[in-house]
Amino acid sequence: MSQEITLAQAAENAEQAEIVCRLLESHPHSLQDCEVSAVASLLSVLTGRVAAWLIEEQAMRGNK
Repeated sequence: MSQEITLAQAAENAEQAEIVCRLLESHPHSLQDCEVSAVASLLSVLTGRVAAWLIEEQAMRGNK
């Protein structure tokens, strides 16, 4: 099975997720409920891609 994203893309997604989390941490009450929902969806996509890449990479290396 081939990777859907590259290592560079996984790293970029992880960095983007970290930045979003840091913004939320710095401004916890600045967002409306609908904005929090949108940010949560974004984080889910970003971290999901990274997790999928890591799981697939680990499986390819045989480290289950």
